Parts: sequence; C-alpha cells; structure tokens
Amino acid sequence: MIQVHVRRDHRGRIRHFSVRGHADFAQHGQDLLCAAISSLVQNGVNAPEALLGVRLPAISKDGLIESDVPELSGDLDDKVQLLLESMIYGIRSWAEEFPKHLRVIDKFPNKGGGDT
Repeated sequence: MIQVHVRRDHRGRIRHFSVRGHADFAQHGQDLLCAAISSLVQNGVNAPEALLGVRLPAISKDGLIESDVPELSGDLDDKVQLLLESMIYGIRSWAEEFPKHLRVIDKFPNKGGGDT
C-alpha cells in the first residue's frame, strides 16, 4: 500500500509531505497506480522550482519521497500551496478509486488526521 502523509500548519498550509510504499496493484514495472502517484509527486516537487524558482528540499529513495515545505512570503507561498494542493487533489482522486492500495493521511495541528 502507498501511504501519503500530509502535515499542515495552523492555517491549513502544507508544510511537509511524505509518500512511501508500493501500490502492489500490479507487477513491478507494470503498476499503473504506482506510476500515476509517482508522476503526481514528482510534479509536486519539481513544479515549484520550474515555475516559481522555489526549490523544495526532497529526500528520494526506493519506496519513499518526502519534502519539507518552507514558509514563504505572501504571493509566492500562495502559489506553491496551490501547486501542492493540486498534487494532493490528484492523489486523493486515485485513493478514492483504489482504497486498498492507496491511503492519504492529512494532519492538521490539534485536529489529528483524516484518512482518505
């Protein structure tokens, strides 16, 4: 199962995310669910730098990618958040279709986490 953890600040902004595991939906190299999630996450990490000049520090190794999201000033933070929310939206859409293979845990301060 792929597990996506999202940690937000008190304003609901994404400050950290991690994606770990494998979907085990199909054989290695043929798993379209794994490929879809990998594509969304890579885009979520790379788009802020390519489009806004904001590099998200990311750790990537087999079965894991995670990033801390810096707090930026004003409009730039809003734009990075929009890109990341788009990534999470895409992942949630897949999670609704494949709940046995993909889980999203979204944590807000003092509110625990919500599963999708």
